[in-house]
Amino acid sequence: MKAKMYFLSICVLLLCAAVSTQAKDGQALTGNSFTGFGKYVIMEAEVPMMIDNQTVKTYEVEYENAASPVRIGVIKEMNCITFLVRTNEFEVQYSCEKGVFGVKKMNHEYRELPEKECNLKLDKTSFYSQRIISRQNKTDEELLGLIACYFPSLVDEQYHSQL
Repeated sequence: MKAKMYFLSICVLLLCAAVSTQAKDGQALTGNSFTGFGKYVIMEAEVPMMIDNQTVKTYEVEYENAASPVRIGVIKEMNCITFLVRTNEFEVQYSCEKGVFGVKKMNHEYRELPEKECNLKLDKTSFYSQRIISRQNKTDEELLGLIACYFPSLVDEQYHSQL
């Protein structure tokens, strides 16, 4: 099972790398998640996330087969960039530190939903396979595209209809 998830992760990464996710001057990033969520469009959100009483750059990912958009807040720090990924029912974060990009459970200071609720909806196999998605530096747009491709598999399939 572990080998299958690793192989699936590699395939998704290669497919996502082939998807055009370039945007300039506010244009949408588009691609295909190659999951049940289908194709996606990433646009800058009209209403930004508030983190510690400060607004952060925020994007919305709309999937063709999901009921509501996924919001992504971007927090840039000196040596790290953190993407807070939220729906009304689930949240995780993706971080890029020291050249390694991957998923993490939401840090306590950013958490809005109960941790137990998120853990119940988390596909643990996908979570562990996504802890390292890339070891190469990527642009913010490329990282957003990777998140759009990888995020759907983090949510246990029985909860897909709730997102």
